[in-house]
Parts: sequence; structure tokens; C-alpha cells
Amino acid sequence: MVNILFKPFVFTKWLALGFCAFLAQCGQVGGGGGGGGGNNSTGSTPQDFQNWMNDVKDLILENMSLVVTLAIVAILLVVGLGLLVTWLSSRGKFMLIDGVVKNRGAIKQPWREYKREGNSLFLFRICVGLAFLVGFVVFASIPLLISLDDIRSETFGAGALAGLIVGGGLLFVYVILGMTVSFFIEVLVVPTMYLKRLHALEACRVAWNDLLRGHKAATFCFAMMYLVLAIAAIAVAVMGTCMTCCLTVVPYVGSVILLPITVFFTALALEYIQQFPGDWQFFAYDGDGRPCLECGYDLRSTPHGERCPECGRVNLHPDPGDVETPPTVA
Repeated sequence: MVNILFKPFVFTKWLALGFCAFLAQCGQVGGGGGGGGGNNSTGSTPQDFQNWMNDVKDLILENMSLVVTLAIVAILLVVGLGLLVTWLSSRGKFMLIDGVVKNRGAIKQPWREYKREGNSLFLFRICVGLAFLVGFVVFASIPLLISLDDIRSETFGAGALAGLIVGGGLLFVYVILGMTVSFFIEVLVVPTMYLKRLHALEACRVAWNDLLRGHKAATFCFAMMYLVLAIAAIAVAVMGTCMTCCLTVVPYVGSVILLPITVFFTALALEYIQQFPGDWQFFAYDGDGRPCLECGYDLRSTPHGERCPECGRVNLHPDPGDVETPPTVA
């Protein structure tokens, strides 16, 4: 993170990487909306409230067709906005990983290059979201059925108590399951899609077989460490929000200000995966990298004599095949 953002510090790179982070995080962090202060009129009575409710009910019944039309339009707008946000986020995740791996602030090139992977992730996330929606309905129906008799009789008896206990347990299971699936997709599947250029389902299979199935204990320990660091990062983000007079809650501006946290967690996941045997190398080590002498962009895929795609400087590094390997000394 320090090398990418501070060695050297390039403001335009910050802005570009911040935009990628903003896209990648779309829809994940809800903006805090202040509560609306209701007018507690001291002269109101329960009968006045009942009369007001009857007036609202009559107004809705008299304009039922308009109410239904507005409700359908509102639902379509919300669903459409949700799909748009999910699509932008899916494309942005690959842009952010590309910027961290290649140490650059690019927008157009990774947006086009990882179009197929981003669209595949978008469809996969929609399917996962629908599955969790169905699961929520099922989980919510079980405690309601258990306490249905008490609900009808408007009493709190053994059925209602059992429904609360079962509902609380199912809610806990639902939350843990959601966090586990989210961790698997964000930390393991998306980097696998980026590195291997796979569709989402194929990346799930590869990530499960190569990264998770034989390394459950290591993955669990990493997930716990990831959770602790995420809690610390939330504390830092809250402090940053207070110190910047809530500037971090402004879309895009907050992504730029908190970019070190985002880059750190992105690189952390990639570094963890890179420890596994096989072709899991994201970053170049031990002389494998050929950074641009001007901007630090990784020129491994740029032949000698061609220009850096980031800053335009000519690549002066020799191609790997042109370098003779020194003999091994016993």
C-alpha cells in the first residue's frame, strides 16, 4: 500500500484509484440518513390519530389505481437502481485489483479488458442475492408459523417465545452464512477470476479446490484476522469522518480519502492467495518485476523498446529471454 500510494505520491493516481474504489464499493456502504423528527403535537389524542388514519385509508381507497401505479414505478426504479449499482460494482472490483497489481491509476483500459469477467460476476451476484432473498423468506416464515397461534390471539405465550428463540437462532445462522459467502466471493473468487480470466462459476470451483478445500484452517484464521483488521479499519474510518467534518460520507470523496484502507485490504487478499502453490502470483518478487523507471508500472507484458502504457516512457528493460542465466555455483 505504501509503495503504491506514497512512493511516489501521485495525486492523479490517487484520484483514478479512488474512482475505481468508489465503483467497487458501490452499494456496500449505506449513506447514513438522519432521522426525521416527527412533530409531537401536545394536543393530539389517540382519537385524533385514529381519525387521521381513517382519512388516509379513505384517500388511498379512492385513488387505488394511482397508488398501485406509483408503487409499481417505485419498485421498478429501486430494482433498476440496484441492478445498475451491482453492475458498476462488479466491473469496478476488477479495475481496483488491476490498479493495485499493476501499480497504476487506469480507468478505461481495465474497464474494457475485464468486461467479460465483470459481467459474469454481476450475473453471479444477482443469482446469489436472489438465493439469499428466498432463504430469508424461508427463515422468516419458520418462526412466524411457530408463533402463529399467539399472534392470532394477541398473546405472548409458549409459541411466541419459541418463535423468538428459533427466529434469533435462524437470524444468527443467516448472518454468519451471508458473511461467509461474501468473504469467499470477495476475497477468493474475484481475485481468481482476475488472475485466471475465468467466469464466476468456474472461478468458484477453482477457488474451492485450490484455495479452500485443503486449507480450511488457514482460511479460517485468515478470515478472523481479516475481521479484526476490518473492525480496526472501521474505527479509523469513523475517526476520519469526524476529523474531516463528514467528508468521507460524500460519494467518491470518501473513497479518495480512505483509499489507503481500500488498497491495503485489496493487497492483503492478493498476498494471502499468492502464498499458495501453483500459478497464483499477482505481484512480482525476486527480480521478476520490471518496473517503469518513470512511474513504476509493471512492464513484464511490455516488450523492450515499446512505450509504457501508463506514462509513455520507452521500456529499457531487456526481455526475459535475452538475459542469460548465470551458472549455478556449487
